[in-house]
Amino acid sequence: MRAFAVSFPDLCQLSSVGTSRGGEDLPLLVIGDGPLKMVVAAGSHPNEPIGGQTIITLAEYLFAHPTERERATWYLMPSSDPDGLQLNERWLTGTWPPTMEAYHRGFYRPDGPAQPDWTFPFDDGTAAQLPETRALMEVIDTAKADAVLSLHSSDSGGCFYMVTRGEAEFVDILAQAAAGNGLPLEAVPSGCIGLESPGDGVFVLPTPPPPITGDLGDDVEWRPAGVSSVHYAARRNGALGVVPEVPMWRTTPISLPAEDAARLREAAAELCTGVLDRVEEASTCSTPYLPAVRDVVKILRFMARVSREHPDQSADQDLNLLVPLRAAGMLLSHLDAQLAANPLHPVLLQERDLVEEQFSAWLRAAEHALQPEPISLAQVVGYQLDTILGVARTLAG
Repeated sequence: MRAFAVSFPDLCQLSSVGTSRGGEDLPLLVIGDGPLKMVVAAGSHPNEPIGGQTIITLAEYLFAHPTERERATWYLMPSSDPDGLQLNERWLTGTWPPTMEAYHRGFYRPDGPAQPDWTFPFDDGTAAQLPETRALMEVIDTAKADAVLSLHSSDSGGCFYMVTRGEAEFVDILAQAAAGNGLPLEAVPSGCIGLESPGDGVFVLPTPPPPITGDLGDDVEWRPAGVSSVHYAARRNGALGVVPEVPMWRTTPISLPAEDAARLREAAAELCTGVLDRVEEASTCSTPYLPAVRDVVKILRFMARVSREHPDQSADQDLNLLVPLRAAGMLLSHLDAQLAANPLHPVLLQERDLVEEQFSAWLRAAEHALQPEPISLAQVVGYQLDTILGVARTLAG
């Protein structure tokens, strides 16, 4: 971002809109002075880094195309969660895209209350506001955003949008962006089961209900800790919210009945909870992986219930095989941190061996079934860029 400000001082403004919980700067690059106000934010989930590269590519495009700068004022945030991004560096520093093993061994996604893009306040103000959340909130409010695009990526499958308004134009934008970059559409993504859809690959994102309050233990079903940036912008300014998802790997279609998927998720949840219970007394240091594992356990159980309620849509989903790997990978990272502090503790060693064995078995099964093939960075970034420009041109009329 700083290099852009130095190279194009008359075309952009670079500022800091805050600092993360870990003290990292949260930069904002503003380009153009057009009437349409476009907020584009990347890194909402720190295991999804494609959006950061899209922000760079978008800035380069805007500097080269004055018409787009005249059409809109662009507010670009390269990372909503720089602290979480650092915890994914083990696989990010390798080749792109990563292997399935490297990705899941180095995987980190924070628990719900620690996700900046999903802790915006509910209508009653019950959601906690992280400093990163407050920073993005200020950008949306100051800009009086007409649209907020939160750039996401998925592990595998096809392209799809989650939107706050189910208008037919988005179906065409998605189809053109995907086809133009040689990417498939996703029929019904795991996270969109049961949602309203105006057409292929586009799903209307409902506002989540507030969480159940009080000390109700670990048996409470998973719910988001807050609303997202796109929900907030829609409520605050009537803005359009778009979440363009794009995969890292192409995969082979699998055959996995919904009931088998539910049982796999429940087995993964049981593995994690059992290990955490058995190592509790031997654990001597806190890690960000512990709350993340506990959160994904709830997600696994929630997904198992959804599988049984919507068996037709839940069958044959790649995430049925991949979310258990996320849980086991983060659990291994938590156990490794405990072993670094107490290398010879027999319980820690035994439980780590157990998790490693299960992780390896799940990894072999997923790789055999999915046969993942990497998608080039140019294709996935091109898809998100075409989406952003397509949305802006549609809103500008």
